[in-house]
Formats: sequence, structure tokens, C-alpha cells
Amino acid sequence: MLKKLELDINAHKKLLDYCLKKGIIFLSTPFDHESIDLLESLGLGIYKIPSGEITNLTYLRHIGSLSKKVILSTGMSNINEIEDALNILITAGTLKENITILHANTMYPTPMDDVNLKAMQTIQNYFDVSVGYSDHTLGIEVDIAAVAMGAEVIKKHFTLDQSMDGPDHQASLNPDELIAMVVAIRNIEKALG
Repeated sequence: MLKKLELDINAHKKLLDYCLKKGIIFLSTPFDHESIDLLESLGLGIYKIPSGEITNLTYLRHIGSLSKKVILSTGMSNINEIEDALNILITAGTLKENITILHANTMYPTPMDDVNLKAMQTIQNYFDVSVGYSDHTLGIEVDIAAVAMGAEVIKKHFTLDQSMDGPDHQASLNPDELIAMVVAIRNIEKALG
């Protein structure tokens, strides 16, 4: 199912053009070297590394050598795997200040008892990097709390129809919920001062 959901280069170009017109940062997650090269040919300025690739050394070196901004999703990785990935990216050419590490849980939907937002702060303190949260919970509360706790990036799935077939539509926000989340986060940012 996932293979048929991959976007070809023409779809990427259309999305990139649309994002440029709307002032949106275009982001796509490559899962292999060929996809990294495709995205690089489009001039991407930022790469998201999926949690499943955090121990893929050649993949990390490839992205690190591009010297672009990187969002590194941790999934169920341990602190040593995160440290190794961070060191590989930096050694390959990515500046530490251009790396954001996302705390994540790979369960869809993630139960509240398994969120552990304090892990995001542990990552931030241990590695002295920008952090964020990759959210798979239902609702928007956890995203708002993550921002209040220092998240600079929120990754949240959204869908046009939560009843669609697919691995994560039910745990995704609909457009109205996505708008509500962004408004709430902006309000929290103002309230934090």
C-alpha cells in the first residue's frame, strides 16, 4: 500500500510550486538514496529523516553531506542511537545548529500514557539542539503542551477524510482541527512571552 502512495517527480514539482506560491516551506521525507537525490535536484533546503533510518549510516552520511537543515525523528531510538546519528550528520557536513531532533512514539494513535514529553526536554538538554515533537496522539493537546515545553517543530499528520483507507488517517487531524491546532500554538507562543 505504501509504495502506491509515493509521489513521483512531477507531483513533487507541483507541490513545490504550490508551496512557493503560498509561502510554505516544502518538505518531503526520502526513504532511500535515490529519493534524496531527487529531492536535492528540486533544491530542497531541509530534509526530514524518518525514525526508521536513524541507524542507516550511509543514508545519514548522504543527507549530512548536503549541509542542509535536518529534522531527525527518533521514533523508538535510544539515546546512543540518537547520539550516533547526530555525530554522523555533523561529521558529514551538517551544522549542529541546523539540526532539530523530534521526540516521537511510533504507535498510532499514541496513548497519552506513552507520550512522555519530558523525553523531548531530555534530548534538548543532553544534545543542546533544537527539539520538536512528532505527534501521533488524537487531538491537539499534546502539540500545544510540546510547544509550551520548548518544541520548535511539530509534526502532525492531517487528512481530508479520517475514514479513508491508510495506516494513519484515523489518527490524523482534519483541516478544521489543523487550523485550531495552529491557532492554539500561536496563542501559546504569545502567552509564553
